[in-house]
Amino acid sequence: MTRQAPAGWYADPGEPGQLRWWDGSDWATDTVAPQNAAPTPAAAPAPQVPSPAPASRLRPGTVWIWLAIVASVLPLYTGVFFDAASLARIDGLTPSGGIAAGLVLLVAVDLVLVAIAVLFAWLDRRALRRRGIDAPFAWGWAALAFVATLGVYVVGRSVVVRRRTGRGLAPLWGWLAATLLGLVVFAAWVTVFSDAAWTAVTTAR
Repeated sequence: MTRQAPAGWYADPGEPGQLRWWDGSDWATDTVAPQNAAPTPAAAPAPQVPSPAPASRLRPGTVWIWLAIVASVLPLYTGVFFDAASLARIDGLTPSGGIAAGLVLLVAVDLVLVAIAVLFAWLDRRALRRRGIDAPFAWGWAALAFVATLGVYVVGRSVVVRRRTGRGLAPLWGWLAATLLGLVVFAAWVTVFSDAAWTAVTTAR
């Protein structure tokens, strides 16, 4: 990064023969004519302001968006670790009580995963801002994952990042593939779990 000049009056790079105030980080709006009676730093070279990085050089991907996607789709897969027949045999609980307790635990685990996904979305937006991507998509949309999916944030983020950099759709396709596969896994688990739960409850002595 180029070292910036201190605040002061400098030759206006856009209007020859005029002075413009430099506040140490940016140019002021108005200009003035130099006074011959008093020495001025008009001859001093204009401070060099570092130009922003070209959009094509900005990295659109962050580790946080991928972690957010993983955490948000995991609830579609966690059910495979809960077996109705095993839950129905928990000591001290009836078959229906064991299955209900297992489902409550499953919901609690899934809510924690979604909360983690929202946190990762916030970290993703912060990382994008630090890279120079102005006004990334609002991370608050990630909270919709509690009632639907993280899709609103992933789609909005991908659209904004692509407009800024010309790239950045990989997270969108990754989320879409993981979600579609997860829906298939979830549907299969619901069918198997429901049959096993019904059998365990109706055959209990």
